[in-house]
Amino acid sequence: MKPIRAMLLLAALSAAPAAEAGRLAEVIFQPGAFAATTEVTRYAHERKGPEIAGLQLVPDGELVVTPEGAGEATRLSLVHHMAGRDVPIAEFPASGGDPVLLWFLENTVRSMAIITEGSPFYIRNRMREAIAAADFAEAQGPVTVELHPFAQDARRQAMGPFADLVLRITFDAGQSVPLRALEADTTSAGGTYRETLTLEKR
Repeated sequence: MKPIRAMLLLAALSAAPAAEAGRLAEVIFQPGAFAATTEVTRYAHERKGPEIAGLQLVPDGELVVTPEGAGEATRLSLVHHMAGRDVPIAEFPASGGDPVLLWFLENTVRSMAIITEGSPFYIRNRMREAIAAADFAEAQGPVTVELHPFAQDARRQAMGPFADLVLRITFDAGQSVPLRALEADTTSAGGTYRETLTLEKR
């Protein structure tokens, strides 16, 4: 994912009129998600789904976030470790939004578009709207927010199990790296696509 394209995707996913934005968007898209740590952060990654051309399954992978530089100039290097090889993704400013969240959401958009032969632009916009409208109850420790971005969608019939796609976002605002886990799941609706990203023990 090239840096310029990635930043445009972040803007598309996080942009929402102030009057419509719920607190979830304010928290998960808050700048400086990795600003409080200088350590390498690792997320276990798994993607399961149907055998379809263009959809690369990841039975055992890892997303590695490495801070480079210091102070305001710090950048985050994202590398995807998969099948014994390292695949560079992009670099992001540490002062910006959470690139791990961006990477996962775009993976979900792309996977759904491939499987359903739908428009990634339409899918991305519906996910953006679901995130922008979501709220959550305050709690000590990790919070998991569950979203159903296509529950009321006019095009549900063409989406198959993705019509009931569940997005789960787990975060802990009190931690140096707030994002704890992400999940996109169609199995409750009879689908086979499920993708997870889970913070490994620090």
